[in-house]
Amino acid sequence: MLLKTKVAIELFTDYDMLLFIENGVRGGISQCCNRYAIDNNKYMSNFNPDDEIKYLMYLDANNLYGYAMSKYLPLKDFVWSDNNLTTQDILNLSDESDVGYILEVDLDYPPICMTNIQIFPLPLKINPHLIVKNLDF
Repeated sequence: MLLKTKVAIELFTDYDMLLFIENGVRGGISQCCNRYAIDNNKYMSNFNPDDEIKYLMYLDANNLYGYAMSKYLPLKDFVWSDNNLTTQDILNLSDESDVGYILEVDLDYPPICMTNIQIFPLPLKINPHLIVKNLDF
């Protein structure tokens, strides 16, 4: 891609900055499925209001990498920021701004979310030494 676009991406000169970026790399899943699922919601003919409400979804997203590569991406002038940005500052940034930020955040989930993310934890972190154990289904 770089050969065709002739884009020059500046290399990191700060090793800590490189490590910061590498530690932020997240992976995803290519498939997440269960062998069998039953929905139970008001749109189904066999809806049972006494049982837990469940919806099934079919999602098919193609070319997510290509889509991401067509968006504004960091190319140069990498510096550590000492700005004390607020959430509103970040949310007000345009997707097409010449200035962007790479953030390190701590995520706290309320206990009610824990059962929902047991099978698909957010965000997934790439760990080459991780041995995934079978999850309880």
